Amino acid sequence: MVTENLSIVVIAKDFNISILKPIWLMKNKIFREQELQGNIVFTPPAVQIPTDNFQFMVLPDRLQMYMLREYSDAAEDISRIIGGIVKNLPHTPYTAIGLNFNFLFAPDNESKFSNWNRKYFASPISEKIQSPMSEKARFGSYLSFDVLGTRLKIDIKPFKASSNIEKLYNFWHIDQDLMRINLNFHTDVIKAESPVDLLIERLGKWKESLDLSKEIAGTISE
Repeated sequence: MVTENLSIVVIAKDFNISILKPIWLMKNKIFREQELQGNIVFTPPAVQIPTDNFQFMVLPDRLQMYMLREYSDAAEDISRIIGGIVKNLPHTPYTAIGLNFNFLFAPDNESKFSNWNRKYFASPISEKIQSPMSEKARFGSYLSFDVLGTRLKIDIKPFKASSNIEKLYNFWHIDQDLMRINLNFHTDVIKAESPVDLLIERLGKWKESLDLSKEIAGTISE
């Protein structure tokens, strides 16, 4: 099992993108000057700031931090950047937050993928839809439950590896059958007494959510 990517998404009815200028972000200690170098984009419909550790983006309905890997200061960066914007724009109509963790895995023997996939992920109802003998049939799974004060949604799906997957992980190749586990810790905040306080609380559970995600994904991929 490997970590594919991690992200935080805050949803709102309307972000005031026009206020998110470099000088405002630095003045409020949300971004450091060195993080605002390179191919940054500040336009009326979107803001995009790439750094060595993450990609930050703002659209009219969301702000997002996207990471391809874990790194030691991630929790602090999330609090500083996402938390900083939320605290400095408290009147934004925030509606929800999601902490997302994606993992990839596959059986050790590629030739056994079809039987392995069917054994662990085919449900009884699938036989009513698809011939149980079809070697090209693929199966996944979905479940959700409450944990850490959020609704955890777990989506497990088969897919074909892309060229990017091949470049990142030399033990897999393009078009190889793999499985992706997406874990989404979702919280609606629109009806909260203080949406900002609830958002900050959820951001503070990043490390705990990550650790739980790795534990669950590890169990699934065993």
